[in-house]
Amino acid sequence: MKFDFRGVTAIYGRPGAGKTSLAMRIAHERVAEGQNVLWISVYEDKETFFKNAAVLGYDLSKVEFWDMIFVRPDVILNQIISAASQGDYGLVVADSISSLVENLQSREYLINAVYRVFKPAGIDFIGIAEEEALTPLDYIADNLIRMELRLENGVAERRMYVIKARGRRAGYYLELDILEGRGVVFLDDLPRPAPKGPWEKWIDSISQATGPVRGGGMYLFVGRGLTPLLAKIAAELSREGLKVLYRVFSRDASAVSTLVEKLGGKAIVQRVEPRPQSHFMHIKGLYDTLAETNADVLISEGVDAEFFIYGRKAVEINRHESEELRKLGIAAFVNVDKDFGLKSLADAVVIVKADKAVVYSARGRSLCRYETDAAPRLVC
Repeated sequence: MKFDFRGVTAIYGRPGAGKTSLAMRIAHERVAEGQNVLWISVYEDKETFFKNAAVLGYDLSKVEFWDMIFVRPDVILNQIISAASQGDYGLVVADSISSLVENLQSREYLINAVYRVFKPAGIDFIGIAEEEALTPLDYIADNLIRMELRLENGVAERRMYVIKARGRRAGYYLELDILEGRGVVFLDDLPRPAPKGPWEKWIDSISQATGPVRGGGMYLFVGRGLTPLLAKIAAELSREGLKVLYRVFSRDASAVSTLVEKLGGKAIVQRVEPRPQSHFMHIKGLYDTLAETNADVLISEGVDAEFFIYGRKAVEINRHESEELRKLGIAAFVNVDKDFGLKSLADAVVIVKADKAVVYSARGRSLCRYETDAAPRLVC
């Protein structure tokens, strides 16, 4: 994703939210385009700045860096105006402007720089500020970006809110993380597997109840003890030439793999350790696994574990996953002991209690029997 906001941009938020890291990413992109970038820092020395940038994977060696620690605000602003007027800069970054707008005179200097220097010269300007010290940039900025860091149950979640964007869409947020060697990475930046072509398979285990299995379809199975049925689905689809990724939560993966083979098929079976992860890292892990396995079918057994860890947020995680799997053309089979609000995401819902099953699909509601003999299947 290219961050191509132009004009005056204010990036603000609480400490640790990723304000400076985001500005570094923008500066890195501008340098790569051949633009001259001036970076003014009022709290970080040159050595620390370049070291931190390198850790994130950003090459800012061609950035002109000013260490302005303990320099008076009026002196800083005058030097910025002078340099911007005489230099050939494509971008000027001030990190941070909080100390530059502490008094009325400094605020006037900054407004003067924006309207008499940056805007007429077509120089993009980024002002980084703490949340409570944003004024006056929030009023004169073309783009207003708020960075947010949430800490819940030991999990860090980062979001970038586009509050204002002159001439383009605003009022939305993007999820991101800050990764060593990669810097600021948005969900849209993550590499995805190549989309699958359309496919449709009729299998003995469930198609009588749900209809043919289709690429991109989501099938929700609610009930306990459904491993034999899910393993049979995996075996049948693998015999049709499809690659099956079977994820188990808090179960013995080898036992499931053995069962699939006993039923005449083959699957890549992985145990998923239920541990707190950010939404971003959770989705990234799924993309990485799908790319490694090149799976056509994803079976997730015991997804209840996600709800125990993430609570209601697990619905959001599964919604995002189902949307992406649809786009990729990967069929998804999700098993939970009880419905957690996932029914609305599914193309077909199978609710199993003992040897009875109620099926909701495009065909309507069906009452079926769950057979658990040598060939587990739904008979309707």
